[in-house]
Amino acid sequence: MVKKKSEHLRVYFASMLLFVIAIIVAYNLGVKDYINDSVFMMLILTLLYFLYDGLRMNSWIYFLVAISFLLHNLGMFGFYSVSPIFIQWDHITHFFGEMVAGIAVYNMFYSYKMLNGKKTKTERFTVMMLVVFAAVGIGVIIEFMEFFGYFFVGEGLGIFAHGIGDINTEFVNSEWFNTMFDLIYNFLGALFGVLLCHFGLNKKLFRKN
Repeated sequence: MVKKKSEHLRVYFASMLLFVIAIIVAYNLGVKDYINDSVFMMLILTLLYFLYDGLRMNSWIYFLVAISFLLHNLGMFGFYSVSPIFIQWDHITHFFGEMVAGIAVYNMFYSYKMLNGKKTKTERFTVMMLVVFAAVGIGVIIEFMEFFGYFFVGEGLGIFAHGIGDINTEFVNSEWFNTMFDLIYNFLGALFGVLLCHFGLNKKLFRKN
């Protein structure tokens, strides 16, 4: 138990260090909105650290959460305006974030013995779909934040402000299309994460209790 606590603490401090570096880079680039985002994400990661056991988290899943947050902060390099790959950066962050959410929720359900043990195929499929929908629900909270950010922060950069990342899509530049694409990528990411857990990842990686 002491060894596990020590491992959790190391991953927590490693995650904090990533965002301290992100704050320094954002400051030097002059995109201070992302400093606020880094501070906010450090607070969320701290909350998740204190909820570690209740959420049945593992160190590797916790670090994946930190990486998914960090992908958003790479927007400080202008990725939301010009994506470094052929898919809009906003959708990359949604897909990866929801994939991690799917893995985290799957791990939690698995630890509560809702996905392991003697289950019929129908029961296992039903629980897996519940995992997908629960993970997608986490993504909806992000959409709420973007919506309220539009009213209270206005135009700008970062997770709380309304910017080009809330408009651009691969086909049509529109807030409505962007929101719908976000939800589609959320679902695909969550589904991929759950299928990856079920068919790909070694079950020894998941918590048993």
